[in-house]
Amino acid sequence: MLYSHDRKQLSALRLAGAYFLSLIGFMAVMLVDEGTHPGFQSITLISLFSGHFLLVWGVASLLGQRFPRLLFGSAMMIVSIVIIYANLASSPFSLKYMAVCGFIITIALICSQLVWRARSHRVDIVVAAVFLAQAVITLNRIVQMHLSELDLSTRSAFKSSHFASSMQTENAIFAIVVGLALFARYSVTLVMRLNRLAETDPLTGLYNRRAFEAKVPAMRTGSAPLPTGLIICDIDHFKRVNDTYGHDVGDTVLKTVAQLLRNVAGESAICARLGGEEFCILLPESNGEMTRLTAARLRLAIEMQQLVSSGRKFGLTASFGYCELAPADELRAAMARVDAAVYQAKDDGRNLVRIAPMAAAHSEPDGISELITGELQYK
Repeated sequence: MLYSHDRKQLSALRLAGAYFLSLIGFMAVMLVDEGTHPGFQSITLISLFSGHFLLVWGVASLLGQRFPRLLFGSAMMIVSIVIIYANLASSPFSLKYMAVCGFIITIALICSQLVWRARSHRVDIVVAAVFLAQAVITLNRIVQMHLSELDLSTRSAFKSSHFASSMQTENAIFAIVVGLALFARYSVTLVMRLNRLAETDPLTGLYNRRAFEAKVPAMRTGSAPLPTGLIICDIDHFKRVNDTYGHDVGDTVLKTVAQLLRNVAGESAICARLGGEEFCILLPESNGEMTRLTAARLRLAIEMQQLVSSGRKFGLTASFGYCELAPADELRAAMARVDAAVYQAKDDGRNLVRIAPMAAAHSEPDGISELITGELQYK
């Protein structure tokens, strides 16, 4: 159902295929007499291996993990060898059944490890616990069979024992529980994806303005009592780039600048595209001098970037404004002051970094603020 709703959800298709093939395998085990129809054993093994292959693949792709080829291949090879040996040596049916249960335990542990390693939500802990519980209960069934005095040498003897009924019940319960757990995890994945789409700029992948303003308070709280650094940059002559090289190249410029901002500002910074060619960065635990140095590095990184369009090389520059944002400062007012510093940088010749004018509450007495403003205009 998830795959039919969104054809990009390949992990949903793999998990659905795993359930379908597992259903075929369990029906073949419980409904078909191996002595009457020996060919059904190969169908059972094929459905067992392919179903669990799709299960591991679906779980791995759902969580963005790599498929554990070595572990899965080793488990499949071992159980195949045991079953071939059991057939050639006319061993009891219980040996083949225990080999299959060992394979199921291995797959459950692999899935539990994949989910636990990639956990990013509380539902992941539940999913990992479900797979682990399946492994433990299946192992307990093997131990009980080994200690039991029942004759389980043939398939018919096993089907008439209480182990067969317990296996049916446990498999049905775990199929439902695992399915619900994976569906819950899938729902969480979709919700997280929708949240990312709602808060990111689709072109650059940076936060949009609304998400930026929503995430800033948490960073400022975490940085307190230290200040945070606020930087706004605007690409110089961006309209000229669009008019000269086309909007596709303009989009490339925006994505290139966004990547440079991410690389230079670091993972701890919050980077956003405010709109058009204007970007904003918030730096945690950064005073005025640290913020100025970061803005200078960003300006230099953009200036050194060379792009090519239709065989012609062209460079980029950007104008920057910055300020130190104290814990008590109001964000919107600070952004307005930094935006004014960007316009000052453009008026002074572009490709410059300018400090924002001081807030009125922090203005210096006795004309000192006028002196500072005058000095900034000539930098």
